Amino acid sequence: MSQSLIRIFTDGSCSPNPGPGGWAAVLVFANGERVVKISGNEELTTNNRMELTAALKALQSLSQPSIVEIVTDSKYLQRGVVEWYERWSKNGWLTSDGAAIKNSDLWQAFAWELKRHTIRWLWTKGHSNNQYNELADRLAGEARKKNGRIATGFDPQGVHLYPGVTWKKSTGSGAWAVILNYQNHFKILGDCLKDTTANSLYLNGVISAINSLTRILPVYVHTRSGYLRDGLELWIDRWRKTNWCTRDGRQVSNSAQWQKLAAIKDNYSIKMVKFDDEQQLCHLQEAKELAREFEDFSSKC
Repeated sequence: MSQSLIRIFTDGSCSPNPGPGGWAAVLVFANGERVVKISGNEELTTNNRMELTAALKALQSLSQPSIVEIVTDSKYLQRGVVEWYERWSKNGWLTSDGAAIKNSDLWQAFAWELKRHTIRWLWTKGHSNNQYNELADRLAGEARKKNGRIATGFDPQGVHLYPGVTWKKSTGSGAWAVILNYQNHFKILGDCLKDTTANSLYLNGVISAINSLTRILPVYVHTRSGYLRDGLELWIDRWRKTNWCTRDGRQVSNSAQWQKLAAIKDNYSIKMVKFDDEQQLCHLQEAKELAREFEDFSSKC
């Protein structure tokens, strides 16, 4: 007996973009005899990530290899799988200029599902009066609105900063981006700079983010940069006492920026958050991708 076709309708929702997001998939079995709805959300994400997540979660939910038709209103998802996926895979998930492709973690997660299932990918115009497409759209929107805090245990009265940078040693240029989160509000800052370093870009991002605040609030910095973390936690107060010189009398690298941060610390409580949360990885990856966009589109670089 031949396998029955499973039709899957997927959608993602994000507002603002980046910001709180939701995804949903409607799985239709045996020409509508059984319909399964799945959905979920993320506090800080992008619309494209939600579109990818919806399709990925739907395929992962199938216990057996299946013949599947996925209907999506996302050309990014449909073209990504049909036109770009094989080339990206062969190139080690890098673009033609050597940069990591956006959302590579999700694209790579499709590998097993693409081998496991026989899939046809169809694009449809959004809000085209298809009942299942409309249902997926509504479920994704509802999931987005159910978002909770970014992570349990966070200070809801503090501002949480997620910095990311991209830097090219060959040109000495790069860009920074910071995602600021206060309760359910988000803001993105970024810039592209020449004659700089990755460490300097991290400092620029944090300084600019804190200076953008309109009132004094506790600041929490989430980062994988040991230079930024150790500098703020261990070194900055000692450097201030030694007039911004190292133990051997040399001037501290990026001393002008560290002095600005020292002045900021006189007014703000700044705490570094230990990197131990899976969701933080998503936020920091997104900040890095945003930095790459600032680099790509800024006329300064």
